[in-house]
Amino acid sequence: MDFKKLVDQAKNKTKELSDKAVTFSSNKLASSGLTLKKAEDIQKIIDSSVNKEFTSKETGISKTFIKKSIIIFADEKSDFFKEVLYILPVLATKSFSQNIPFKIASSNIKDFDYKGHELKEFPSLVLYENKKIKKTLTGKENILKLVKTIDLDINKLIEEL
Repeated sequence: MDFKKLVDQAKNKTKELSDKAVTFSSNKLASSGLTLKKAEDIQKIIDSSVNKEFTSKETGISKTFIKKSIIIFADEKSDFFKEVLYILPVLATKSFSQNIPFKIASSNIKDFDYKGHELKEFPSLVLYENKKIKKTLTGKENILKLVKTIDLDINKLIEEL
């Protein structure tokens, strides 16, 4: 047998198996709890961005805690949804370090008003603050910039982009 032929067969088999693994994993992600499939679920994440007011009993001083939430809207059938498998751990870590809820939402939810949320193209990352849209990042490249930077302060990164 020819060695080059064996190498080519191994490469083809490796690519085929890795494609199957990525497809299987993206399907599992699409059906997992990280992916929002209903308008009510999206609204719950948006509602979690309501600012909290705290008044100290000892001093009587009031303080407002600013709350945020992040939703990435993407098409489940797109290549970007497969790339989310790689970027999800990084974005989840960055949002967790800032105590910001982070979810992925499907781009074909019937009851959800995408235009009312300034969504014109997919994928889009939307940062909500106090139930209002603070910033929207559109395009795969802009979202991937959040992942590629080492800084864990996702608030500052989103503001810079």
